[in-house]
Amino acid sequence: MRTVFVIDGGAGRAITSIPALLKFQKNNPGDDFRICIHGWDTLFWGIPELQDRTFNIDNKGIFENVFLTADRVISPEPYRLPRYYKQQENLVEAFDSLINETDKHDDLENIKLVLTKTEELVAVDFISKTFDNKKMNIIIQPWGSTAKKMDAYTIDESSRSIEPWSYLTLIKKLSQKYNLIYFGDKSLAMEDDNITAKPEGDLRFWMALIDVCDYFVGVDSVGQHFAKAFGTPGSVILGSTIAANISYPEFFNILKKPGEPKYSPLRINMIDSHLADRLNDSRMNFDEKEIEQFVVSIDEHIKKNVKG
Repeated sequence: MRTVFVIDGGAGRAITSIPALLKFQKNNPGDDFRICIHGWDTLFWGIPELQDRTFNIDNKGIFENVFLTADRVISPEPYRLPRYYKQQENLVEAFDSLINETDKHDDLENIKLVLTKTEELVAVDFISKTFDNKKMNIIIQPWGSTAKKMDAYTIDESSRSIEPWSYLTLIKKLSQKYNLIYFGDKSLAMEDDNITAKPEGDLRFWMALIDVCDYFVGVDSVGQHFAKAFGTPGSVILGSTIAANISYPEFFNILKKPGEPKYSPLRINMIDSHLADRLNDSRMNFDEKEIEQFVVSIDEHIKKNVKG
């Protein structure tokens, strides 16, 4: 028996499928399954159970060598699962429901990512050469995957990214106590941000940095999944998405405006999704008082969760 799993979407979705795929491997020893991913196969490197089974779907020969030898092809889509869009499951659990056909998730492992010694040392070396003080190191990811540059501003129509003014206010306040590292595309970095260190590297480099940093601050994007995998405590700032779906409120400090956003039915109905985005448009625009409250909350969370 050979099953092919096609994992579509961004890097965060690929990462959150890992616990369910490990569970499938354990429960189906007779299935010589394969995993095809759109560009994120490097994130599976080093995972003994999955590395040799995982392929970039856009590589030459995948159809002949993987799909033609398959007995079945499964494309799990969490966003179309009722228990997901009703906020009864998060992404990790939804992939388990779809891949393992179960609503019992207590046997899932944590997200598993594996770094080499060299990758870890490169990250440690960057920090030691960048900062010469004893402050804690915070890595901050302000933009989601749909952020883009428009003139001098970074915008995100899906309201998953921090508004630029709010971001600048946040890092100015945090920098009084902490070393800050910007995690994001350098082309999206703000000209007024002369506060954060801005390294460049691939996703595996960012994985290693999040692993060796003391704390993570981010949004609904891949960084929070890295932090959860490595046990790096953090705060996640949410706008248009719901913590019960896309984050780990039992692990992270969730920061947001009061109330819940209008649910955006991505991958189900694009016009409803667009209309929801309009109603959520201001949820990542925070005033100075709100940012000050966030900083206080981050400080308290660090005191409780980071050994200084």
